[in-house]
Amino acid sequence: MSVSLEVIGCGDAFASGGRFHTSFFVRHPGRPFLIDCGASTPIALQQRRIQAADVTLIAVSHLHGDHFGGLPFLLMDAAYNRPRTEPLSIVGPAGIEARVLDALDVLYPGTRRAVSKVPVRFCELEPRKTFDADGVQITAIPVDHSSKTACFALRVAVDGKLIAYSGDTEWTPALVEASAGADLFVCECTGWDTPLYSHLSHAELCAHAEELRGVRMVLVHLGPEMLAHCAESRWPCAEDGMVIQI
Repeated sequence: MSVSLEVIGCGDAFASGGRFHTSFFVRHPGRPFLIDCGASTPIALQQRRIQAADVTLIAVSHLHGDHFGGLPFLLMDAAYNRPRTEPLSIVGPAGIEARVLDALDVLYPGTRRAVSKVPVRFCELEPRKTFDADGVQITAIPVDHSSKTACFALRVAVDGKLIAYSGDTEWTPALVEASAGADLFVCECTGWDTPLYSHLSHAELCAHAEELRGVRMVLVHLGPEMLAHCAESRWPCAEDGMVIQI
C-alpha cells in the first residue's frame, strides 16, 4: 500500500468557494491519520465516507478554528454517538488540550465529563523536536502567522515518504526548511498578487520559487482572489476530495 493524501478540505477560514475547512487524510500501511481538523471537517469526513473512529492520530498546525475547530465535535461524536475502540492521539501546539476543552465548554456546556471518558490523549509539539506516534514522525517548524498562538509548519514522515505542510503563514525562510527533501509540499496560498498580512500569495511563492528547489507542491487554503486565478497558477490548486499519491 502506497502513501496517499486525500484533501478533506482546502478552503480558507471563510470556506471560500464552498470548500471545507483545512484537513488532510493520510492513508499508509498503518492506521490512517489527519493533518489539521477544521470546524467543518466532521461533515466533510462523512461526505467522504471516512469513519472518524478509524483515525487514531490528528496533527494540528495551529489553534485557529478553521484548523482545529472540528475536534470538539469529533469528541462529542465519540462520547454520545459512535464510541471509539481505539485511543486517539491529538498532537499540536502548546495549550492544545485546554483550547479544545474550552471550546467544548462553550459549544456544549456540561459535556466535559462525558467527553472525559473518550480514550484520547493530547500531546504538545515542541519546535524542531520530532514526535513519534506509532511510526509517524512529526516535526514542527515555527512559522509567521499569529502572535496569539504558536503556529507551525509540519514535516510528517511515514513509510519512507515525507509530507511537508506550511500551515498558515506569511513568507518566511522556515518554509524552505520545512519543505526540504519533501515528497509533497502542501502549501497555503490565500491570495493571488495582493500582499496579505499573515498569509501567502501566489506572487510571493513565485518570487521565492527558486528557494523551494523544485519541490512538488499543491496549493491549499485558497481565498477568493486565488480561486479566481486557479487556471493561471504555477502549481496545482487542491480541490476538496482530491487524492494525491505520494
